[in-house]
Amino acid sequence: MTIDNLRTDHRVTVLHDFVDAKGVRMRSGETGILLGLSLDQLRMEIHIVIERATGKVDLVFPLRAQTGPRNGHMTEYFEMGDAVETASVSVTTPVAPSPPIEPERTQAFLRSYAGKQPPNDTSLGERRVACDCDPAFHRELMSARGSLAVSACLSCGTVTCSRSVGDDGRFTGDSWQENLVVALPDPVHRWISNWPRVKVDYTANHRWPMSADFVRYPTLYYPADTRCKDLAQLADLETRLTREQSTQSAIAKLRATHRVNSAPPSDVPEQLCGYAMLWQALQLRPRSDLADLLHHAQPRSPGCELAAEALRQRSDVFDLIVSSLRSADDTRRGVGFMIARDLRPVDPRLEGVLIELMNSFSFDPLPDVAPGIVSRVRFQMIFLLVAELRIATPEMLATLRTLLRKLARHDHFLVDCVRIVLRELTAAPSPASHGA
Repeated sequence: MTIDNLRTDHRVTVLHDFVDAKGVRMRSGETGILLGLSLDQLRMEIHIVIERATGKVDLVFPLRAQTGPRNGHMTEYFEMGDAVETASVSVTTPVAPSPPIEPERTQAFLRSYAGKQPPNDTSLGERRVACDCDPAFHRELMSARGSLAVSACLSCGTVTCSRSVGDDGRFTGDSWQENLVVALPDPVHRWISNWPRVKVDYTANHRWPMSADFVRYPTLYYPADTRCKDLAQLADLETRLTREQSTQSAIAKLRATHRVNSAPPSDVPEQLCGYAMLWQALQLRPRSDLADLLHHAQPRSPGCELAAEALRQRSDVFDLIVSSLRSADDTRRGVGFMIARDLRPVDPRLEGVLIELMNSFSFDPLPDVAPGIVSRVRFQMIFLLVAELRIATPEMLATLRTLLRKLARHDHFLVDCVRIVLRELTAAPSPASHGA
């Protein structure tokens, strides 16, 4: 696998300071051997493993990040050096693929596929939908965290599944990108077409660099049967949907706009299995099997919001949150976070639990981050909960200020996180966090 200028088994030098999604800080001038590049398709993250003099570091970057190291911008942060032969992997010279011959994009060519799927691997150029409508009508279907894209036209209704290929031109001098059709079995295509179309604002700012598991992007949902005859009607529709959805949760938007009324076909491709998981999550209720609810509520699951909603309606929800946040398992702690994040009203006992947890976290140093502590990710999760639940009581503010002084000697990244949370909590009117 290659990403931009990066190649495994080569020396790399960091050109600019950055912090990855886990809070690992890399500084300008650091060097190492790039041992691994991978894409986590379920979590939509890029992983980069670098062997430094002090040991290996596994860096994580959200695939759709808008700042810092990311797809298309790695050359700004990493300088490639000489190839290095490792004991486990032999070095080969990467061969750039030959760019495809771009067919003539005529109206007749696209119109010939109206109402049907083009053959597999048909090139759509830069388009995502096989129709001759204005691309301004094209929207992606809601994400199920798979490796394939499914997009639809809000004018004619065409739905197309595709994969992207291309070359950024850094080594060949010829930059190109195109989308190739992935033809689906007709039952799968009809079923997939019933999921909502979305417009995601990936430019939204976040409090600090964090795992994609905990990031929420502002998203506009369109009903699966939306049709607009012209761009003026589309603009009116988006204005209305923006107004209606401004106070709705992602779950409410999904329930109001999907048209999926049947179980997924048996032959849904593995790359689109997230949609099947979404459908399963839609069937969950508070009385569903607890193991199923907890499985779907883990942050990397496409249906995590739906499962967390069902869990919040259980009588034992507080005990589930506490046991999850205290768990030694990363995934189970993520489940606790997902349940607690939208808990309204906030249980008055939760503040004490969060303070207890923060006071119990280890300050032992991370072996590959200086300065950094082993509890960095756990601290981030609790800080984020405090901020989103707006727990601005005197006890919580005092705890955060004490932590600010303690962390100053151990983890500069977490110091920045605490400052951001304190600024939010003290700038806004003090909420009745226990019952608001």
